[in-house]
Amino acid sequence: MHNINLTLEGIETLVYNRYGEAARLAGNINARLEQVGYENQGVNERTNLVVLNQTQMPAALVEVGFINTDADNRLLDERFQETARAIADGILATVWSS
Repeated sequence: MHNINLTLEGIETLVYNRYGEAARLAGNINARLEQVGYENQGVNERTNLVVLNQTQMPAALVEVGFINTDADNRLLDERFQETARAIADGILATVWSS
């Protein structure tokens, strides 16, 4: 996880292809992060990222907390463990349903 400063707030998950297993993984992660309290900016396709396009398995890059607002900073700081657990639960939900 890392914080980046853009004009968004909440979470966004990037995948190489918005269709298929990686997109399902990303959707599961986002749904659980939304339950923690983050604004869900969706699953977005990014074909130019090596970390996504050079893998031999489904891959997702989760962007959590865009740090544009005090609320996002507070949410990430105060609910960090829940945030990490939500990501893990999204992964497990994908693996268990395969």
